[in-house]
Amino acid sequence: MNQPENLTVGELRKFLGQLVSDPEISDDTKIFLDTGWDSIQEINPDALSIEDAQAFKIEDPLTHEFFGGYSLAEKAEKMKAEGPVEKVLIIRNLY
Repeated sequence: MNQPENLTVGELRKFLGQLVSDPEISDDTKIFLDTGWDSIQEINPDALSIEDAQAFKIEDPLTHEFFGGYSLAEKAEKMKAEGPVEKVLIIRNLY
């Protein structure tokens, strides 16, 4: 099964620790999301939350290969999610 890697809070803390010693980074440094298009996307200040998520797997109808992902708890039944519910950090990207 193909499962992409996830950034963890520990890895994020390590990265944020590196920012402290960078004189070009301040509390006013903006954060953007690179969507792969020609521009980068703003992230709203209220975009971060901690929510419940659950893993699911889905089959590619052409190759019959399975791919893994996660769904928010409220959509877990629709995605036929399995396994334990986990607390995850969410970055909302709603436009």
